[in-house]
Amino acid sequence: MDNYDTISENAMLEYIHETPTVLKNILDNRKEYTKEFVDDFVENKYSKVIIIGSGTSYHGGLSSRAFMERTLKVTVDANYPLLYKNFTSVFNEKTVVIGISQGGESKSTIQGLEYSKDHGCKTVSLTEAGKDSKLAAYSDIALCLACGTEVAGPKTKGYQATMMMLVVMALETGLALNTITLDEYNKVLARLYKIVENLDHVINESINWYNRNREDFLTAKRILLVGYKNNFGNILEGRLKIEEAVRYGIEGYELEEFMHGIYHSIDEGVHLVYLAQDDEFKERSVKLKNFMGDYSSHQFMIGDLGVNSSKDMDFKFVNDKEFCAFEYIIPLQCLAFFLSKDLGINANIPKIRNFHYLLGSK
Repeated sequence: MDNYDTISENAMLEYIHETPTVLKNILDNRKEYTKEFVDDFVENKYSKVIIIGSGTSYHGGLSSRAFMERTLKVTVDANYPLLYKNFTSVFNEKTVVIGISQGGESKSTIQGLEYSKDHGCKTVSLTEAGKDSKLAAYSDIALCLACGTEVAGPKTKGYQATMMMLVVMALETGLALNTITLDEYNKVLARLYKIVENLDHVINESINWYNRNREDFLTAKRILLVGYKNNFGNILEGRLKIEEAVRYGIEGYELEEFMHGIYHSIDEGVHLVYLAQDDEFKERSVKLKNFMGDYSSHQFMIGDLGVNSSKDMDFKFVNDKEFCAFEYIIPLQCLAFFLSKDLGINANIPKIRNFHYLLGSK
């Protein structure tokens, strides 16, 4: 029997506000949280890392894989567990598979780790419960996600905690393997702390942005999210959070992918939200928004823009090219929470309360 009705309706927002503290804790205690993984990686010198997970866990892996690959100097892939299981057939003992599940009960991720062990791979689980999770039984190393309990319907802080854990796992391992220098290590840490220190400001401005545009978003029936490079994982995660909360179709596209046909479907009934971090594609994103203004007046851009528009969230992000995902997901998380609440939806209460039991997904 569930107790969804006892969860605070503001739980999702409370967890958004807790995110900076969670991330700082992971940074402060990174050596303790990652030691078992680092020691094993140094001993075995793996040549490939595969990250598997569903939903938010997959998005966190996708948003972190590029940094892990550049830091560890090995191939790093991210995939959904059953796609990985169904389409991967070549293995070697120098592959480590990281299975991520915040609750630690995802059956598809369990199947993915089982498949990995059957093929001689080292397996690692990353869950909220650490060694006490169901997933831990299928892993050689069980790490704690260190985000604390999250009982709200759409999970938020677990996404950024997943990214931060993967980043510090790579950072500590890279230092131990000498694939990065101590100077490089310290510079990355300084960048991460700078981002975390700015997150409270991002949260407050995200709330202000939503409040300015509340009446416009309340008319939405179809929302499209568009982004590029290191924000693509945020596009997928933002789509999931908003869809979970408001309970109608949300779409998310990489910038160039949007330009390959999706634009045909845009009209005045569509709301468009663009994530536009400082990068070489920013100008192209602005150009697209200006062009699509002839087809929809419901357009919103998030970034350090230098414009005077109430619809846009024009804010001084840290705009770290590798780690912008930590900042830019927050406006989408806030949009999910406030829009669902204003629509009269308590996102903590599932539309189908026993869905996972009936479908056998957890």
